[in-house]
Amino acid sequence: MPGRPKYRSDLDALQAMPEDMIWSMLEQGKTITQVCYEIGVGKKALQDWFKEVDPDDSKITRARAKAATNYALEALEIADSIDESNPSRPLHRIRTRQWIAERWDRKTYGTQSGPQITLNIQDLRLNALRHAEVVEDLSTDVTPKLSTN
Repeated sequence: MPGRPKYRSDLDALQAMPEDMIWSMLEQGKTITQVCYEIGVGKKALQDWFKEVDPDDSKITRARAKAATNYALEALEIADSIDESNPSRPLHRIRTRQWIAERWDRKTYGTQSGPQITLNIQDLRLNALRHAEVVEDLSTDVTPKLSTN
């Protein structure tokens, strides 16, 4: 059969494998490249298999969300396992917990990002001077004065 025999054999191998095995690898936080290497298929074949099995990317999104949760919990374990004699241990533990709280409950613990306003006083002054009208003092006819009317 002409064409891409490796690609076709990879797709056949993917069809023969249990889906749960591939999804669990992604849930463990493995990259697409790592999954391809472990199961012995090409990246293009795996990506096409994803499109076939999960056309709306809902399964891969759920797998990545589980992997993210695992990473957050692992970060918490690492922060807690820092040696007691390390003076920055409390700081790392606090920052890790704050980070997890911000990600898991953005409404309560996340940084509030509202509209940012930048005010430049010099620009305001220059704009005011541009809009000012020059009015001559009729009584002396010597020096013009500025008016904001």
